[in-house]
Amino acid sequence: MTGWVDRVSAMLAATGLPAILPGRGPLIVMYHGIGGSDGIAPDDFRAQLELLRTRRRIVPLAELADRIEDPAAVDLAAITFDDGYVDFAELAAPILAAADLHATLFVPAGRVGRSNEWDAGQREPRPILDAEGLRRLDPERIEIGGHGFNHRRIVALDREALAEETVGCRRELERVLERPVKLFAYPFGQRGDFDAEAERAVAAAGFVLACSTCFGRSSRERERFRLRRVGIEPGDDLAIVAAKLDGAYDWVAWKERAGHALRLAQSAFAAGRP
Repeated sequence: MTGWVDRVSAMLAATGLPAILPGRGPLIVMYHGIGGSDGIAPDDFRAQLELLRTRRRIVPLAELADRIEDPAAVDLAAITFDDGYVDFAELAAPILAAADLHATLFVPAGRVGRSNEWDAGQREPRPILDAEGLRRLDPERIEIGGHGFNHRRIVALDREALAEETVGCRRELERVLERPVKLFAYPFGQRGDFDAEAERAVAAAGFVLACSTCFGRSSRERERFRLRRVGIEPGDDLAIVAAKLDGAYDWVAWKERAGHALRLAQSAFAAGRP
């Protein structure tokens, strides 16, 4: 988040309003890397989990999605990690195990054993778990989901490429793991990185839900294939994490919607110009 977003959210948190506003759904927390120069420090991650446990009951992602419209589900949270990095197994998984917590790890099937080439020049290289590393993760505690095949934006792809990113992703992970893979997260995952056609393709591929990286929380069954998440960033101190968990940043969802609508309008205007 940018500095002004943090400042506005801090002011909202100070009012106490986020805790009493209606329409708040269950919470899906999103992480990427742990450790390294641009990841969350292990001690910070441990402290964030303890904070989360004081505010929410942590359950598997599929359970949360199944109860998304249950008014009693507003106290639920699920923990997710994108990209399937080696540091998840080395650093995050032991911390989760010590806390007796469940998490979902989204893995780009065609990048297993490789690295985050899609971040070249923007973030430090991070190795992705290989097949054996994925199989060693405790399936009772860590559920593995799909994250595309080649970590491509799955909007405006032709039929063959879309099938590879969805059906191909699921088949490859199931081949590696020798168990069903039912959960999905869109690569990049912002508005404009997937669309209604992509949602239909993910459902047709046999996945039962899909997560975006759009900020916020979802509270309707119709959002099952575009679930919002609350991203925790390396620079977030505990006060910011607490504000995010408590809803002080939920207004960012409206900011993202407005920005997306503006971009669509600008594109339509540009396309219509002679």
